[in-house]
This record gives sequence, structure tokens and C-alpha cells, in this order.
Amino acid sequence: MKAPLTLLALCAGLTYAQDLDAALETAAPSNEPVMATFKSIRLVQSQSVETTQKGVLNMCISHRFGQYESGSDNLYGLDFGHIRLGLDYGISDYTNVGFERSTNTGKPIDLFLKQRLLRQTTSGDMPVSLTWYAAGFMTTQTGAGLDYDLTFERRLSSVNQLIVARKFNSDLSLEISPTMVTRQLRPYNNDGEVSLGVVFGGRYKLAQRVAITAETTPMVYGTNINWDPACAIGMDIETGGHVFQLFISNSQWLSEDRMYTQTKTGSRTAMDINTLALGFNITRGYAL
Repeated sequence: MKAPLTLLALCAGLTYAQDLDAALETAAPSNEPVMATFKSIRLVQSQSVETTQKGVLNMCISHRFGQYESGSDNLYGLDFGHIRLGLDYGISDYTNVGFERSTNTGKPIDLFLKQRLLRQTTSGDMPVSLTWYAAGFMTTQTGAGLDYDLTFERRLSSVNQLIVARKFNSDLSLEISPTMVTRQLRPYNNDGEVSLGVVFGGRYKLAQRVAITAETTPMVYGTNINWDPACAIGMDIETGGHVFQLFISNSQWLSEDRMYTQTKTGSRTAMDINTLALGFNITRGYAL
């Protein structure tokens, strides 16, 4: 009698184990997309691979002070500044559109689209995330008070980027973005109407809510040799409802079309302390 009972108990135990394995397999994480490759829609000055979530309106305020070499009379650049205000809205988790305006020379405005094309997965089936960024810029000043006349066509420019990023672990994320800039208004005759370059950048987490970030944008075609690559290094600070990004940059430009193609630091190196400027971004999302 004991043998049949033992056999019955073993069969029941085997059935329970199979049911438990099936339940655990069902409950285990599936091939999920990797979250928070970067904590903001901007890496430092440039766009990150991230897009705004569906139904969320993001407001981004960017500020760039003057250069350090302006001296103590101007508090080493803190007396000067340019500002950019931006809004972008998540049509879906993969598509968002936005509008920005900056106070740089010409007071440009831009309309942009960000479209996720691929997203890195936890299983590794998709090793990278890929986002397309397209922006059209228009200088709003018509030429009054400027050294040149701006026809409508000469007021237009554009930026297109394929942003490729990978989150290697919870601390390290890297990004590379092949970039094309078109410009109708060019300071030098040997500047091309089309310029090509690459954004290199990354983020490394130092603490739970603090990370160091950096980027550089060498242009390899269509720009005069007098221009320098736009470079920046900074820190992301998460403060609950928004992300605060504090950084130093060698560029006074806030709009990407000019920042990538018209950054100038004189005869010094691209990151000479005298030509660096303090800047910050504040990004805040509102669910609508």
C-alpha cells in the first residue's frame, strides 16, 4: 500500500513542480525595452536618444552665460547670457514634435520631430536604440541692424541626425549621432551649404540621482578650418519632477545648426578655460 501512495505523491509533486515552473516562466520579464538610457531629452547641448512619453508636454529652458575671459568686471561671464525656450509633446511613446526659440544672433526659431526607430531590449536581441531627429530653423530677424541682408531663403537652415545609443549597464550609456546640417547663410565663402559631422557623447552615473555627461561634435565636411568642434561636459541632477543639467561649453550658440558649424574659440585650443562658458538646462514634464 505504501508503494502506490509514494508513487502518487511523487506524481503530484512532479505536476506541482511543472505548474510552478510554468507560472514562474509566465511571470518572468519578457523581452522588455531598456529604459532610461539617458535621463533627459538632451545629452548636454545635443539631443539624446530619448523621446517624450505619450501625452506629456516637456518644457526645456536652456541658458548659456558669457565666456570666462570677459573678466571680473562681468563676473567672468555671468553678467551675460543667452536663453532658449522649448516645448515638445509626445504624440506617442515613439513620436514627439517640438518648438524652440533662442536669443542668439538672428533670434532663431525651430520646429522639430523626434522619431524612435529602434529600441534596445533587455534580452540583447536589439543591442542599440535608434532615434531620428529632424529640425528646421528660421532666423526671425530680417536684417535690420545686422551687417548683412537676410532674404527669406537665407534665413533657413536644418539639422538631421540619426542618434544611436546603447546602455551598457545601470551606470554607463554612450551615444553616437551622424549629423547633417544645411545652411543658406554662411559666414565664409568656403563653408558648404551642406556640412557633415558626428556627435560623440555619454553619461556615467556617479550616485543615485547624479551623473556626469559629456559630448563633442567634430564636423568632417563642409565647414571652414577656422571653426572648432562644439564640446561640453556637465552633470545631470534628478530632482524628482525635473532634470537639472549644469555644464560648461566652448560654444555660445544654443541652436544646433550654428553650434555645430560656427563654434569659434580663437587661436586657443577648443576647450581653453578663457573661452568656456557656464550653462544649464532645466527640463520638466507635464502629463496632459
